[in-house]
Formats: sequence, C-alpha cells, structure tokens
Amino acid sequence: MTESPESSIDQGREGRPKRYASLDEALQRHGVPPENQAVVRRIAENADVTGYVGYRTYFKLERRGSAALEVHAGYTNGFRSEADAQRLAGELERWPSRRFHGAWGVTHPVARPLPTVAPRRESTRRPAAPERVAAVCPTCFMEMPLTGVCPNCG
Repeated sequence: MTESPESSIDQGREGRPKRYASLDEALQRHGVPPENQAVVRRIAENADVTGYVGYRTYFKLERRGSAALEVHAGYTNGFRSEADAQRLAGELERWPSRRFHGAWGVTHPVARPLPTVAPRRESTRRPAAPERVAAVCPTCFMEMPLTGVCPNCG
C-alpha cells in the first residue's frame, strides 16, 4: 500500500459532462494508453457498469447500486473498499483514496496518458480574398484610386 497519486480536481474547470456511447469511446477520447485500457476494461466488465460520463481530465464508470469509479491519467479511484479494488482491478497497487471516506484507488501500469488528438473539423469558412495591391502614381508616388486617375496629378 502506497500514498495516493490523486490530484485535486477543480470541478468548475472540468466542464459539462459528456455521455459516451461506449467504453471504447471513453478510452479513445481520453487517450488511455493500451496497457491501461486492459485494466479499465477488466474493471468495467466486473463492476456492473451502466454508463460512461466524461469530463475534461477524467471519465466516470457509472455503476448500478454503488459510487461511480473515476478513471484518471494513471489511476482509478472510488472503490468502496480495498477488497472491492482487488476484486475488480486485480493485483494492482492499491491505496486509500481521498475521494470519500473509506474509498480506495488503484494505480495503472502506465502513469501518463497518450496525447489526445481532437478530431479534425472541416472548415466552412471561405478562404480570405487576396489583398489588393494598389497602383502608385509614377509622378507623385501617391496611391491611386481604382479609377486609375491620380487625384493629385489629374
């Protein structure tokens, strides 16, 4: 048992919750490394998960009849007990969580997530028109209007 790797979460900066259609979508959107995906899949298969809700820096595995599990970069927390953490996550490093009284967490094999890549959006804007290069009067070197007649030299 080691110290918690949890970082404090500013709920005001996490943004609106985004419901995901599947675990695969949540894993992909949050850039979970393949080594950690296997752990999260094992937890989800054994935890009676009813849904997936994402925030800016983490996502939740909603469970029937129990607190949601939070999947962060490098760890998952919200297990009801150490036994619950061991049953769902296997023989990973476990630690008491600060999330709520009696909660436990597990450390993932890889501590850092892969960089997430936002999907490319097709631009609906038209390209900017090329800037007009104005003609210059050969006599007084003032910019000439579109008429082509210099207002100074006439």
